[in-house]
Amino acid sequence: MKHRTEEFERWVKQARHELEAARKDIENRFFADACYSAEQAAQKALKGYLYLKGARSVWKHSVKELLDECTKFDPAFAAHADAGRVLDQYYIPTRYPDALAPPAVPFESYTETQAKESIVLAMQIVETGEHSMKE
Repeated sequence: MKHRTEEFERWVKQARHELEAARKDIENRFFADACYSAEQAAQKALKGYLYLKGARSVWKHSVKELLDECTKFDPAFAAHADAGRVLDQYYIPTRYPDALAPPAVPFESYTETQAKESIVLAMQIVETGEHSMKE
């Protein structure tokens, strides 16, 4: 179990770094990047939680699907289903122009409001994982 706990802590440490990067991106007005970093933070925290619970490998990239998996171990994750749906929207379109209708490009398509919301949503997911781990 010690190894699983250490693995979870590694993933959460990286998730928290991603959140800090997202905050810096907002300061620099890189809103698409902030949204993506927040989405990545949520993914990493959830994957870490699944490793804590014994998963050998986790290949999903949907925050919502990862939340569904985590909910099997702790129903508290279900409260974040809507957050997962929002964050999933930032996985591809924040990075690839062909994921948006022309002439849009990602760095011009996301707002400060979206970026700030994505950080709040991701932080709530990270904190749920940390709280659940302690129980």
